[in-house]
Amino acid sequence: MYGESVFTTMRMVDASIQDWEFHFERLVKGIDFLYGPFTDQEDWKMVLKNRLEDKMQDLQGDKVIRLAIYREQTRGLLRIGLLSVSDLRIQISHSALDRERYENKLIKLRTCPVIKRPQWWPSYLKAGNYLETIMSQKMFMKPGDDDILFLSDEDTVLESSIANIFVVRHNKLYTAPSGPNVLEGVMRRKLITVSVDYFDEVFESKTTMEQLLKADAVIGTNSVRGLFLVDRIDDYEIIYSEEFLDKFKRLKDRVFL
Repeated sequence: MYGESVFTTMRMVDASIQDWEFHFERLVKGIDFLYGPFTDQEDWKMVLKNRLEDKMQDLQGDKVIRLAIYREQTRGLLRIGLLSVSDLRIQISHSALDRERYENKLIKLRTCPVIKRPQWWPSYLKAGNYLETIMSQKMFMKPGDDDILFLSDEDTVLESSIANIFVVRHNKLYTAPSGPNVLEGVMRRKLITVSVDYFDEVFESKTTMEQLLKADAVIGTNSVRGLFLVDRIDDYEIIYSEEFLDKFKRLKDRVFL
């Protein structure tokens, strides 16, 4: 109800869920924040993991899986008090993994102000209410745009509605610090880990619009698309050299197995 759920979106290849441990780790943090503590004590994490894996064991092939966990409410009444993790509801939806839809596709972004979340909102909490994002898309996107790029009150880059954003300047990699309006993405985490082998330095720091428009490259990351390049932000076009495209392919192949 009202978007109260914790969810994650994952990629399945040859019946194997990619980065499952990372997704589960983030789910556990979000579930504990929203619904814990549980009557199951410390066993609740293993109980939950067994339930989730049992639910997904019959899925086969290549798929995009959306896994949502929520607490059922009595109509008009919010349940309070401790509960068992076994009382949480699980919803799994899936679709075919359509690689042709996004493989090697460059993305066009339209900037817009972020609708600020409260400071207590954890960076690991991926919750289910997307109404504000949908309204921002309707208000700001223009024909030809693929997504919106959220900017802070200080005009610094945060994230898009589907991806964490990385900026490359002078062979240095920058991404916004995680926080209420920047999710601790699974693919973000993996890219930061391996990027030291491809860039001179890696920074979790603010990037202004002025700096963004001087970028040599802008990279988006999410668990379904992996790594992808942005070729337009508002009316500014980014032109990529063959040398960078070759490096990007090697980077993507390493991060997005």
